[in-house]
Amino acid sequence: MKKLIERLLLFFVGLPLILASVFFLPHNTYLVLHIELLFFCAVAIIEMRSILSFKLPVYPLPVILFLGLLIPVSAILYAVLDLPFRLITFSIAIASVLTLSFEFLLGFSGKFEEAIGRIASAFIIIIYPGYLAMYLSIMTAWQHAGTILMLFLLMVFGCDSLAWFFGMLFGKNNRGIVPASPNKSIAGFAGGFLGSILAGLLARHLFPEVFPGHSIRMIILGLLTAFAAIVGDIIESSIKRSAGIKDSGTLIPGRGGVLDSIDSILLSAPIYYILFDFLFRT
Repeated sequence: MKKLIERLLLFFVGLPLILASVFFLPHNTYLVLHIELLFFCAVAIIEMRSILSFKLPVYPLPVILFLGLLIPVSAILYAVLDLPFRLITFSIAIASVLTLSFEFLLGFSGKFEEAIGRIASAFIIIIYPGYLAMYLSIMTAWQHAGTILMLFLLMVFGCDSLAWFFGMLFGKNNRGIVPASPNKSIAGFAGGFLGSILAGLLARHLFPEVFPGHSIRMIILGLLTAFAAIVGDIIESSIKRSAGIKDSGTLIPGRGGVLDSIDSILLSAPIYYILFDFLFRT
């Protein structure tokens, strides 16, 4: 019962607050949303560093935060200040060069035995969550960005919520198909796909000018976004199990850490971005 109350509280309080920053606070090119993204990304970087430290050597926290936030910050500068898009490409190159350069400096102090682990953990964090999070920022530069982002969030949360609901009701005898996340069930997966597709079809009905064309486009978008969201959840579970921990943190009631709450968003954001650009903007 406690778990149910915590989930409902997050859904009916947390989700509306996030959607409000997208749909009702578009001022200054979604500045409130960008501030939220930067905060959650920074916390997720800290959590990911902590998880990786159980298995791999890691760079000091200030170094990891700087490297991990380079790409998200460049994406925000592109979206808010209308700087050239190539700034993001440059930030990826700079983050890579600095990661290797810092290891080069450590080598002079004789601390080279764990170089492979430090470099690997740094690049993991630059990509996850850093690089993947940037897609949320660059979507704000699109026309009708608020509606597009709102649909993305509803697809992911709809997938997560109906997957949990269907799993609770119908998943008792079809769980254990994913060893890294044994509570996942076939019924839960079906509910997740359904939740994402329903969110898409509702959005198409309400905003036909933003989501033109045949309904099959929205079904494809919903299916693949849900698939990426489910995979994102399983991947984070695999990383945590490998590290021997249950939650990435304790910041969010009923969910654990920030990374536990945005794992689905991180992996589905680039998939949604690419698909939406292909299906509805070309």
